[in-house]
Amino acid sequence: MTSLLDQISHRLPGGIREALLGNSRQDLLSRVTDTLVVFGDELLHAESRRSHRITPAARSSTQGNIDAAAVAEAAKHLLAAADSERSVLLLLAPSEFLATEQHMPGLSGTNLISAITLQQETILPACDEALALAVSDGGADGNRLALWIRQVRLTGLFDAFTSQGLALVALAPRTLALMQSAQTGLLLDDDGCDTTFIRTRGGVLEQWLQIQNAELGEPAFAEQWQEQLAAFEAETRQTLTAAQDYALGQPPAVDPAYGFFPSGALTVSRQRTQRRQLKFAAGLLVGLLGLAASPFLAQSFELQMANARLESNRELSVQPRQDQAVVVEFENRWGAINEFPQQNVAAAMFRLQEVLAGEQLSSLELSEGLIRIQGTSSDPQAILQRLEQDPLFTEVVFSRATSNTRYYIDLRLATVSFEAYRVRHFPDET
Repeated sequence: MTSLLDQISHRLPGGIREALLGNSRQDLLSRVTDTLVVFGDELLHAESRRSHRITPAARSSTQGNIDAAAVAEAAKHLLAAADSERSVLLLLAPSEFLATEQHMPGLSGTNLISAITLQQETILPACDEALALAVSDGGADGNRLALWIRQVRLTGLFDAFTSQGLALVALAPRTLALMQSAQTGLLLDDDGCDTTFIRTRGGVLEQWLQIQNAELGEPAFAEQWQEQLAAFEAETRQTLTAAQDYALGQPPAVDPAYGFFPSGALTVSRQRTQRRQLKFAAGLLVGLLGLAASPFLAQSFELQMANARLESNRELSVQPRQDQAVVVEFENRWGAINEFPQQNVAAAMFRLQEVLAGEQLSSLELSEGLIRIQGTSSDPQAILQRLEQDPLFTEVVFSRATSNTRYYIDLRLATVSFEAYRVRHFPDET
């Protein structure tokens, strides 16, 4: 039954398949009831604009991050009045994340994530910790800006919230809560410890600059930071320096591609999906019984399935067609160079030396595979015959009247065809 369900679900259009079977990440974000923003030592409830101060002693001396238990306790205080199960989206300081840029043309979805994950040791050679990755399929010219966070931090926050009876469904950098999907935006976040600048276009991260405020006290660092920001002076910038700047009054629209989802939350989501699948399977069974009772409906169902398979095959063929176009373009651009006939002059000269051994050669020309020789010999006809019998040469003829001692012979290299080369690559010039 599961196999049949999988086969049918994969043939359904994407929108219908998601409605029936669900998308774990999107499903989790759609269930968010509260958005909490960590800003400095303050935890803000974005929807109600209420905040609660986290004790400064909760900040880790090694990582600089606020202790997960302290964040969860503050969250419990803000949501104490809630009388129903709460699903929390936690927006952390950008300094808790690391951004890297990779060039990954033609990759998307799970293929893109797998490709970047496999290169983690190369991208971040100094980091030996397990990291969670978030990256969007969008990006100009195949460039992708990937976000990373320590897996132990992700798990620790989930466990701390669970111990307080709260469901932490996702994490994200707080700056992304203000990212507009339909326009270009510049955001500068300064919480007194770190300053982060991001640039987005069409809901896709294009720039991520970050510096510790303590480093801005160094003239060299400060000058370099200002030079980087100067490139964006012509664009309008939004500056965020307080927790209330993130008091949206409504849930933020965080792109699932840039969200980090604890494994525990994903497990709960998958369980919901499995229950939805069981309902779908039950409905499918009823439908199949109805189809068995009506040949006409069965034929209609088969036609729809065939159309779904056709559409699926079309979608699968998009990438191969694009790859084929790249190959054709490469051949058109570089074929004239790669396929230029190789005359192998050295081999031809050695072979002529063997054939003409003992004979006098007064002139030799080689052009586009055509060799013209002239000289003197007691038997020019014998030279012609030896050249005709050699497999390296073809079209051996006397080019001019030959006397008993003087010969003029034209011949071509059998392995070279400039005529075919011109017809293939320069048809308009032939």
